Amino acid sequence: MYKFFKVKSLRPNPHSVQARLPEVYTKYVESLKQPPAPLHYIPETTKYKLDPEKNEKVRVENRDIPLKFPKEADEGIWGGEGVIQGFIKYKKKRRPLPNYWIPNLKKSVVYSEILNSYLDVTVTERTLKLIDEHKGFDHYILGTPVQDLQSQLALSIRRKLLLALVNKEKYHPDEETSKEVLEKYQKYAIPKEEAEWFGLTMREAVQKQRLLEEEIVPVPLKHTFRAKYLEELKKKASEPESAAEEEAPEQEESRIQSFISKMNPFAKKVE
Repeated sequence: MYKFFKVKSLRPNPHSVQARLPEVYTKYVESLKQPPAPLHYIPETTKYKLDPEKNEKVRVENRDIPLKFPKEADEGIWGGEGVIQGFIKYKKKRRPLPNYWIPNLKKSVVYSEILNSYLDVTVTERTLKLIDEHKGFDHYILGTPVQDLQSQLALSIRRKLLLALVNKEKYHPDEETSKEVLEKYQKYAIPKEEAEWFGLTMREAVQKQRLLEEEIVPVPLKHTFRAKYLEELKKKASEPESAAEEEAPEQEESRIQSFISKMNPFAKKVE
């Protein structure tokens, strides 16, 4: 019989480009893995509750409903909603059948005040509700935690908004209006390095890292060795004179002559 073993998730090669990604991007990836806010259930605030049937305390277990996000979810903004997989029972005496609950999607137009443009996106009713609660599309995209967006399109738009705030890009024809808009959303601004790496997929981040490494011109080793050699010469020049240099000139001449005689093969040996 054949034995099947579970394959563990492979770690990136320490010599690969993925392993050399900056810490800013790794923190961003870790933030995406955080648990999102409860969506399809109301979590219990207490650890125990009273069971009316048994008339005794029962421990509460808050279990999130698993969601599935197809690739179409990254092309729209679903407000954190996803596809729910479960079972539905049509008749009492028959076994339940598998079923999928899909969010009600619709096309809508949203307005970005920072970019001064209208965006045609696929949304849900919950997305429109959240935009109204945040009092604007830009407030919703910038103020929502990263793990709750659940959309690559929303993350890309957020990256563009953050870069506009950092670089102070003016999308309005009037300078006063553009200045007021930038000051209005300045509380969401982050450092430029974080904004440049925010919202990138792993493939885009690897490509960006490769381009940055290609721009760095490698320094030949001969230049490094030459610099070290010059530093050593400067140290020797700054050091005080050694005892050998303080010797009498006659002793130094005799030592040089004896050295030359040893190197000369035709010189007579002194008995």
